[in-house]
Amino acid sequence: MDKKMEDNTGDGTGKRILGVGLVCLDIINVCDHYPSEDEKLRALSQTRQRGGNAANAVTVLAMLGWKCEFFGTLSHGHESKFVLDELARYEIEHGNCVYHDNCGFPTSCAIISQKSGSRTIIHSRNNLPELNVADFQKLDLKYYGWIHFEGRNNVDEILKMSELVRSYNTLVSQDKRIIISVEIERQRKEHLKLLSIGDVVFLSKDFAKFCGYKSAEDAVKDFHGKLSRSATVVCAWGTAGADGISPSGTHVHSDSYPPEKVIDTLGAGDTFIAGVINCLKRGGTLKDALIAGCKLAGKKCGMLGFDGVCE
Repeated sequence: MDKKMEDNTGDGTGKRILGVGLVCLDIINVCDHYPSEDEKLRALSQTRQRGGNAANAVTVLAMLGWKCEFFGTLSHGHESKFVLDELARYEIEHGNCVYHDNCGFPTSCAIISQKSGSRTIIHSRNNLPELNVADFQKLDLKYYGWIHFEGRNNVDEILKMSELVRSYNTLVSQDKRIIISVEIERQRKEHLKLLSIGDVVFLSKDFAKFCGYKSAEDAVKDFHGKLSRSATVVCAWGTAGADGISPSGTHVHSDSYPPEKVIDTLGAGDTFIAGVINCLKRGGTLKDALIAGCKLAGKKCGMLGFDGVCE
């Protein structure tokens, strides 16, 4: 790790929050309504922004005052330069990212319906490889206090990465141990393996419904009972708010805090996760964290993009 990164650490503890997962280019079309098949529709606006669940989460955390780093794979080219410039704008470290040649850059095309506030996403990985454990082994873990993993296709590699963190934690004192959180969003059975790695496990509504649950409360209670180790389990359920259960089994709930008008829900889940992590890192209770996450996500839904969401 270079000297610049060594000097740029932490928040008073000398530790950063590391987001591991995707950064991508988002092309966002705001339309009056979602188009029907074969319809030719003029967009009300079209913008480009940096996206990706892990990158979005650390962006919001950086705006909340934390020193953050993004770790993922990148290709060479103007798309990569654009997203790196965006990360730099929020002072998010990215010097450990892994570059690959002869591939494209992950790109999402989003359609935001002004009428309903819905967002429809078409994503292409563009042949860019995912991270592997060999990439992760190059990190110096002493610089991190919290590592957030975004559940992606590389499930077995994420499991190996988390084992490296667990092994590190056995070698240091309690106050130097790294907290692990994991987001399980996608409707894939193999992502059930990721339940075991987190001190804090974030379940998406889509994943919970995929597993047969009808509410966030049912999901967190049942998943908590299946974990082999104590962890906090959190599930956001849109307008129904969010539920969580602590390692001791205490269940808490937060209502949602919707804006007067829903404008853009793109990244609302990532914003929720950032709000929860921020509150927990500042010593808040799980109940406080759910409320903070729901309030922040609600504010995000009432605005385009992320700038100003933490003001």
